[in-house]
Amino acid sequence: MKMRQKNNIPIFLCELPPPYGGVTVKNQLIINYTLQLQKPIDIIDLYECKRNKKSVLKTFGKIIISMLTQRRIIYGFGSYKRLKIVIYLQRLCGGKKSLRMSKNIVMGGVFQDYIRTQKCLKKLLIQMKTHYVETEGMKAELEKMGFSNIEVFPNPKSETGSCPPQISKPNAPLRLVYFSQISKEKGVKDIIDLVSLLDRRKTVSYCLDFYGHIKDDIKTEFCEFIKESPYVRYCGIFDSTKSNVYQKLNTYDILLFPTHWDTEGVPGILIEAKMAGLAIIASNCSYNKEIIQINKKEGFLVYNDYPCEMYKIIKQLENDKNLLYQIKTASFQSRIRYRLDEYKDIIKSL
Repeated sequence: MKMRQKNNIPIFLCELPPPYGGVTVKNQLIINYTLQLQKPIDIIDLYECKRNKKSVLKTFGKIIISMLTQRRIIYGFGSYKRLKIVIYLQRLCGGKKSLRMSKNIVMGGVFQDYIRTQKCLKKLLIQMKTHYVETEGMKAELEKMGFSNIEVFPNPKSETGSCPPQISKPNAPLRLVYFSQISKEKGVKDIIDLVSLLDRRKTVSYCLDFYGHIKDDIKTEFCEFIKESPYVRYCGIFDSTKSNVYQKLNTYDILLFPTHWDTEGVPGILIEAKMAGLAIIASNCSYNKEIIQINKKEGFLVYNDYPCEMYKIIKQLENDKNLLYQIKTASFQSRIRYRLDEYKDIIKSL
């Protein structure tokens, strides 16, 4: 009887790498909300094998037993290659029945591109119960490829602690913030060029804070930039386990997100900025236009010359604080599309 009850409890086979990663944040959010709903779930963290090499045999033993005993598995992997390995393993150990009970929470925005190159894997993934992708665009592409088991779960966030926008004082400097990994692919070089424009033209009063892990590809240039820029600060890595990220973001006016990283689905920082009532300036990269659905109302998209386009928008908003407040308000109102409570039925069904 106990074994039968145990088999009814799903297994969340996931990755929980260090806390500043989007995969960890999304997986932990699902775990926390599931527990909040008092829904039993067993968790197997594949990243534990990296933390403690002695746990490799024990972890894989748990995985194989769960497949052999036909446990319902929910996948939450940041790596599509590792997902591929365990899907093949599940087919081998648990057969078609095991696959048909399983669900997959997709991370990032290029799952469909990876599947196009994996014909055998695609056949197995089509057999699974559900894949939860982050955007409508991803869903449409996968359905064109023959999938009929796709639902949208767009990296939602808890609304607890969300903050309505602050009214910017007429003569106060614009408070700009960058809140992501500090790397070339995330557009930090474009922000460096933007600051050069702002300082050279001297038409906008501003201050800019950076938060995030600094990648080696830009570390030397970025540190030199911080030293030479009087209105720019590096504030380290924000620890959301100790402080409320919405309250911190709410102290700013505009989030800068000129990413070139085309593998993203729904970047968590864009949702957090909405929850905090910020105006957003983001590149028209990946699926950002799905998140800023109404350009120049919920936020702004930049298309080609990111530094120049960002400069023009910032200058416009500094000259018209009423418009800035309207954009911040519309951004805050659009958070409703990404409230975790809107997707509680999906989490209940896992």
